[in-house]
Amino acid sequence: MAEWKLKPRDLKLYPHFDQILKTTEIIALVTDPKRVAQNAFFPLLRYTKRWQPFRHPKAGSKPRPKPKERPIRYAARRDAYIFAYYRHLLSDPYEAELKRLSISHCPVAYRRILTDSDKRGGKCNIHFAREAFDCIRKLGNCCTIAIDISSYFESIDHEHLKILWCRLLGVDRLPPDHFAVFKNITQYRVIDRIKAYERLGFYGVKNFTKGGHPIDGYLKPYNKIPKQLCSPSDFRQKILGENKKYDSLVESNKNAYGIPQGAPISDLLANLYLIDFDFEMNELAAGLGGAYVRYSDDILLILPVPALDAKTIMDDMPDRIRKYGSELLIKPDKSSLIQYTSMDNEQDCTVISGKGENGLEYLGFRYDGKNIYLRDSTVSGLYRKITLTARSQAEATIKRYPDKSYTELCRLFNFELFTKRFGRVEDFEPKSSNRRWTFWTYAVRAIEELKPHGKRIRGQIKRLRQHSRRRVNAEIERALLRKAKRSAAL
Repeated sequence: MAEWKLKPRDLKLYPHFDQILKTTEIIALVTDPKRVAQNAFFPLLRYTKRWQPFRHPKAGSKPRPKPKERPIRYAARRDAYIFAYYRHLLSDPYEAELKRLSISHCPVAYRRILTDSDKRGGKCNIHFAREAFDCIRKLGNCCTIAIDISSYFESIDHEHLKILWCRLLGVDRLPPDHFAVFKNITQYRVIDRIKAYERLGFYGVKNFTKGGHPIDGYLKPYNKIPKQLCSPSDFRQKILGENKKYDSLVESNKNAYGIPQGAPISDLLANLYLIDFDFEMNELAAGLGGAYVRYSDDILLILPVPALDAKTIMDDMPDRIRKYGSELLIKPDKSSLIQYTSMDNEQDCTVISGKGENGLEYLGFRYDGKNIYLRDSTVSGLYRKITLTARSQAEATIKRYPDKSYTELCRLFNFELFTKRFGRVEDFEPKSSNRRWTFWTYAVRAIEELKPHGKRIRGQIKRLRQHSRRRVNAEIERALLRKAKRSAAL
């Protein structure tokens, strides 16, 4: 097993309930099974990320998409290091089990899978999408079954997970240190971050509306909030409510299923949990001359069978997967069955059921049998990020130049710096580290990897700069209107 190395970027510096540890202390903690078994794990902190998906310009009269939200839960520093280390301990046995079952090619998320051409790099979603589309073209006449598991991480059965964990270690019962990790990733506790910050004096009433209604917000900038949110005594009294003066803010997962998405070990456990399902599906696909692949909760079958046979397999999927956990459910609105038919040197696609008006949507891309495109929701997500960033920077520009007109503010806005977050990057090479990527460079990389079928992607991004400029100008105008309303309310 390779040595576990803690890189500078792995250090946890966000505010939480525990103190910052030195690297030597972190290593001493996580590598001592006795200390891990006795570790008092802190509750996770939770906040909710919300966003409004953009409606695509070609959507016509379709209703605006519903707002989306995702709970983000993150562990205290020392707990996160323990989770990360035990992920490392389980990684090699998991890979060995995949190899033993001959399914190393099936689960592709959260793993470092080397590319054929560059042994130093790992595959990303672009490579996995290309491989799926190549398989479709190679088979010619085939059907694709794409399904999505509803709330996958929250549906993982604890007892089944423990059995698989023991199987990796080759034991009948988890050792005390592994059991402590298992217990705290399944019977996890969580605290709403806003409630904790409010209880500790970092969040509260900042102002009042003209009608006298309170306006809540953070009372300190993020960089002024202490890394250790409170003393152990305040944690016990104000957060846990041990002295009865305060109510406890702790919420416990009392279900027999569910692990928190975002913990450093959760991704590997999510892969491990469906290892026998992966084996079953691979046997099914291979027996029919097709292929099976799973990217976390996204399942894809590519089968050279008639549409009627594919429909029967698709209809059986809910029962097949429920054998591995009673809470595992398929999202009907995110499932699709698409038939591809060879026509000359191209393919024609027909949607048999489910989503996908113009071909298979997979890992951020869409394949219509002729060309590969960025998925509409991928482009919409970009527009949402551009708008949010433009809105924030427009407000900052107005504060910096409070007496300037709209025209002057548009000129003073640092548009070149803004576009570096989304647009072209100088001297970008497709094989550059993804740490330098913007959406533009990501799209360029996709065009290179997916050619010749990915050439249409260039058309999807050619007006990115013009769109960004229009959005910036619109957000400056809106910021000025908000400023005027605030002044009128005083």
